[in-house]
Amino acid sequence: MTNEIMNAQCMLSQDGLLLNLRNGLASEYRAKELCQELLKFLSDPVDQQVIAKIVDDEIRHIKLTEQLISIVETEYAG
Repeated sequence: MTNEIMNAQCMLSQDGLLLNLRNGLASEYRAKELCQELLKFLSDPVDQQVIAKIVDDEIRHIKLTEQLISIVETEYAG
C-alpha cells in the first residue's frame, strides 16, 4: 500500500475524522473569540455589524462541528 492510500485511510478513520473535526472546532472557537475581542476596539457601526455577523457565523460553525463530532462518535462504522 502506498503512503498516499494509507494517509487517506487514516483521515477517513473515526480517529482521523475526530482529530480533524476537533482541530476545526478549536479554530472556530479561536475565530469567534478573536472577533469578540476586536469588537471592543471598533467604533464604526458598519465595522461592528460586519464583525458581529462573523461572530454569529462562527457560533453556527461551532454548533455544526459539535454535532458532526457527536455523529462520528456515535454513528461511525468505518
